[in-house]
Amino acid sequence: MFRFHHRRAGVGLVLAAAVTLTGCSVDGAAAGSATSSRAPGAATSQKAEPQPSASPSPGSVLPVPEQLPPIEAGIEIAFIIAEGTDDVIPDAVEKAAARVDASVDVVTSGPSDVVTDLVDAAEGSDVVVVCGADLLVSLDAVSSQILDAQFLVLGAQLPEPTGNVTAVVWPGADARHAGSPASDDLVNRVPTALEAGLALIGDGGAGMVYELP
Repeated sequence: MFRFHHRRAGVGLVLAAAVTLTGCSVDGAAAGSATSSRAPGAATSQKAEPQPSASPSPGSVLPVPEQLPPIEAGIEIAFIIAEGTDDVIPDAVEKAAARVDASVDVVTSGPSDVVTDLVDAAEGSDVVVVCGADLLVSLDAVSSQILDAQFLVLGAQLPEPTGNVTAVVWPGADARHAGSPASDDLVNRVPTALEAGLALIGDGGAGMVYELP
């Protein structure tokens, strides 16, 4: 089950730590952009978070199950994209989210804003989604500082697994490092990857790398 997280008090510390780790790097995105983010609402009940069915380990990949668990309605997604990203990618995410009754806030982030936007997104959504390898450096730094937030990577994965970052990959789209080229079928794969990621995180399988056939 997804649970909303309210963590305004720690934003300054998270930003300081993440900026230090990234050295203000934005993984090759162009400079200067307009950003948008949604303010968080009230926190929900303090139920225990679902735990991964297996412990993440370097290089471990699980197949996406043929039969996915149901997806909880009303999930709030923050989709962070680098400035200059083609509109077809966020369009694909929004259409896929609508099919499972989830909402999407698309945030276009410039080089100097990625860390801040990721932190804000983690505060104001149930899951933060990134697509491809462009933002992996910043995502790695931020996610390691906000361990109670959920992050989902489509078509790429972090260099090392972590319990709050889930990845859905497929052959040709499993890069571990920023700057790796996007796969030719990224847009077509996004809907299936998003659905799989949301279903598996909600079912307690967060923190794993899952591979589509």
